Amino acid sequence: MRGGCRMDRIELGDRVLRENFEKAGRKKKRDRIKEIILFSAMTVAVLSLLISLMYLFVFRVKSVSVEGSEIYSNDDIKDSVLARYQDASIFPLDSQNIAYQLKLTYPYIKNVKIGKVFPSALSLKIEDDNGAYYTEIAGRYFVLSHKLRLLECVERESDLDHRGLCHVTLPPVAYAVTGTEVVFKRKSDFENVSKVIETLYESDMSMLISSINMNDKFDMFFIYNHQYRIEFGKNENLDVKLELVRKIIKTFEDEFSTDKLKGTVNVSDITQGFVIFDSKVRLSGKK
Repeated sequence: MRGGCRMDRIELGDRVLRENFEKAGRKKKRDRIKEIILFSAMTVAVLSLLISLMYLFVFRVKSVSVEGSEIYSNDDIKDSVLARYQDASIFPLDSQNIAYQLKLTYPYIKNVKIGKVFPSALSLKIEDDNGAYYTEIAGRYFVLSHKLRLLECVERESDLDHRGLCHVTLPPVAYAVTGTEVVFKRKSDFENVSKVIETLYESDMSMLISSINMNDKFDMFFIYNHQYRIEFGKNENLDVKLELVRKIIKTFEDEFSTDKLKGTVNVSDITQGFVIFDSKVRLSGKK
């Protein structure tokens, strides 16, 4: 009986020792985990502080390089960018916003490629735009690109003489800001006008078109070679209509063998295009 009690006490002692040992092991493991968590937190905090300090004091715009423009002074563009963004943090700078602001200041800028040269420089490559058309808006004259961007505004139409620009009459305009696309009162007019402009520009007739009237989307026309008023109505099937115009003009010029012909070529209905010769035809895009 005494031997049995002694064995129970030994087993109990062993159990207590094991439990104490396991508790100590678990505590040591928890302490180790706490140390790792604390070390990780301190590391993250230190790195965050270093990044914040670099963000605030190191990665800031100090210099700008500009190349590519043949219309504007690259140095002027550089000074403009520096005046606006010098000492600004380089990370959050929005390239699209920089380009937009530059186009407002320098409307003949077509595209701007902006590179961030770490730690503190910006690199700008400029592509210039070209004037292709001009139009009258609210008594002033605006130069437009092929993409209907407003590039320049002048007070007198004569200021645009000898510039080789094609005159265009547009649908009602809501507002016009140089450096941006023209905004029409009817949103659908932008798509319509863009389609006509693009189709005529890509045709082999484009070099001899002096004026385009797109004021009425159902009754559009253009002046060709200072001889013909080409009435094409709507923009539907415009490629087909232009091909029909070329055939009509060639047929009659071959037949009459003269470059003195003047008249109206109407291809509004492609099934029955016709020409009316009239030496007094109004060869102007203005109605």
